[in-house]
Amino acid sequence: MASVKVNITLNVINTVLGLLFPLITFPYVSRILMPSGIGQIQFYQSIINYIVLLSSLGIPLYSVREIAKVRDDEVVRNRTTAEILTLHGLLSIIGYLIVFVLICTVTKIYSDWPLFLLLSSSIFFNVIGVSWFYQAVEDFKYITIRSLIVRVVAMIALFVFVRTKDDIYTYAIILVGAEVGNYVFNFYRLRHYMSFSEVSYSALKIKRHLKPIIKIFLLNFAISIYVNLNPIMLGFMTDTTIVGYYTSVTKIIRASNGLTLALGSALLPRLSNYFGSGRFEEFNILKRKALDVIMLLCVPLSMGIFIVAPYLIPVFSGKEYMPAILTLQISAPAILFSALNYIISIQILYSQNKENLVIMSTAGGAVVNVIINLLLIPHFQQNGAAAAGCLAELAVLICCFLFGHKYIRYNFINRNNLEVIVMAVLSCLAAWGIGRMTLTSDIYILGLQIVVSVIIYCAGLYLLRNKLFMEYSGMILNKLRRNRF
Repeated sequence: MASVKVNITLNVINTVLGLLFPLITFPYVSRILMPSGIGQIQFYQSIINYIVLLSSLGIPLYSVREIAKVRDDEVVRNRTTAEILTLHGLLSIIGYLIVFVLICTVTKIYSDWPLFLLLSSSIFFNVIGVSWFYQAVEDFKYITIRSLIVRVVAMIALFVFVRTKDDIYTYAIILVGAEVGNYVFNFYRLRHYMSFSEVSYSALKIKRHLKPIIKIFLLNFAISIYVNLNPIMLGFMTDTTIVGYYTSVTKIIRASNGLTLALGSALLPRLSNYFGSGRFEEFNILKRKALDVIMLLCVPLSMGIFIVAPYLIPVFSGKEYMPAILTLQISAPAILFSALNYIISIQILYSQNKENLVIMSTAGGAVVNVIINLLLIPHFQQNGAAAAGCLAELAVLICCFLFGHKYIRYNFINRNNLEVIVMAVLSCLAAWGIGRMTLTSDIYILGLQIVVSVIIYCAGLYLLRNKLFMEYSGMILNKLRRNRF
């Protein structure tokens, strides 16, 4: 079994690959399809994401925890995997019934039903994807190699075949194809771990999974209300151009949160295993370090995104997306709030079987999101949706600490975090000063802001001998020395 550090490293590599795909391709696609085309795709994808959520209930998250608990018992692990796959396949039938009902009854969907139907193919492939299995058994090396191959092929196809605004269907096919490639490889490789012919299907107990996955579904549904609902509400209350502005911001925010997801995905199986086997001291050490790492990464990232937004939006999306600058600045604090929520709710509370606390917290954020959206979108459009999303993340964070503080037990006021905040402020002041310079190129200003602020941040933490920074920078340098010699 690989160490936690190795798993995190592999998962970070995988996540970086996942981030490079939209970071490299979206600036190209956004200028080809324009805000209306991007908005149309995002509007449909957000609706389909809800259908995927409903047709999978809480299976992906639940399965990581359950398979991780029994991964050393091959017979139980294989039986559990077969039960979950069968249940997921049955639920996907409900998903496609919803697809056809929406096509027949909702005008905005029927107006381009072939595109909606094309994107909905992810419902089926999500069933055979079994990504949860590879996370549970911590096979991050395979996940990383597979992702690299599929994403490189998809990226090449995108630049070759998407050339005009009319290529929206081609873009949709490539998006779906990137998912299909991952999922087909996953299902094919599953035979290395288990043989379906050896599973006694008459002995499967599918119903035993229903109650726990429904709990996770409620959790995921509440989370999705302030993650996926905003583009849908914007699509119905405004138009696809406004959705396009909002999408350009969400691409940046989700890319910024990518490292957090990498950290969390690698930690969940190990935390679940520690807690399930009674290794509570190791559990507590790992959860505190995870939160320290989030502060180290996301405090400067949130501040930095706010400062560089006037140059990041035109460079990343194009001049046509300038109305999204304020939207990005409003959304910037959500990077920190979302990262903390993910670690606290999913990695810490959920791994301790405290689903009810997480559901209550996310439900509070969902209510906040819907109310603020209804109040602000009619007047402030994408900026209102951004404010709703950010405040919803903050509401979830507050609720998590109110309901589950005795299970979290983390003091934010510590030396590591104070040093992080001080250096983040100083580095962002430097970036702000560079932004006031009269330079002709947005990309030059943005590059200078990023380079200078990163140098100041890292140098400051080094001079302060920040414990966490010294530990991880030392580990990276030692690996580089070994590879060199």
